[in-house]
Amino acid sequence: MAGEGPERNTRRMFAVFAWLSFATIVTLIIYGVYESWVHPGQAVGQVWVDVYWPFPPYFAQPVTYFSVACITLFYSGLRLWEQRISRWPRPILSFLQLFGFVVAFSSAYEVIYNFIFWGATYAVAALELDTSIPDLLTSNYPVPWSFVFATRAFAALFVISGYSVYFLRRMSGSRLI
Repeated sequence: MAGEGPERNTRRMFAVFAWLSFATIVTLIIYGVYESWVHPGQAVGQVWVDVYWPFPPYFAQPVTYFSVACITLFYSGLRLWEQRISRWPRPILSFLQLFGFVVAFSSAYEVIYNFIFWGATYAVAALELDTSIPDLLTSNYPVPWSFVFATRAFAALFVISGYSVYFLRRMSGSRLI
């Protein structure tokens, strides 16, 4: 009974952060869809890169808030569901670990690739166009993506999947297969 107060306060804190993060994600998605509808033809994620809030241009872009909110929601959700997840069968935990490891590798590859490609594109743009604003650069694939958006989104995915592998490994309770 003595430990119930701090435990309840901790759960309440994680629940508040989870709901705030969820509300932030939903708000940003609504904003992004609306801006994409009003200004069609932009690169994927560019509407979250062109804005700084709340003190332009000295604070953060919506893509930064989105990345932080995703990581916060994931971590808070894991902490809130920790007891239930610990009761899942070992084969499911092992499969999720493997899946998380593959996603972590893929997202790390994307982040590294984006930084290399972004750097090369920026160097060429700086020489040819005399520009020094890396936030404006996009990939020129069939569907252009903002490098800032893609890099931050995949970095968040890397953290989420990497931590999930650690978390699920800890939940499995064994160092052996």
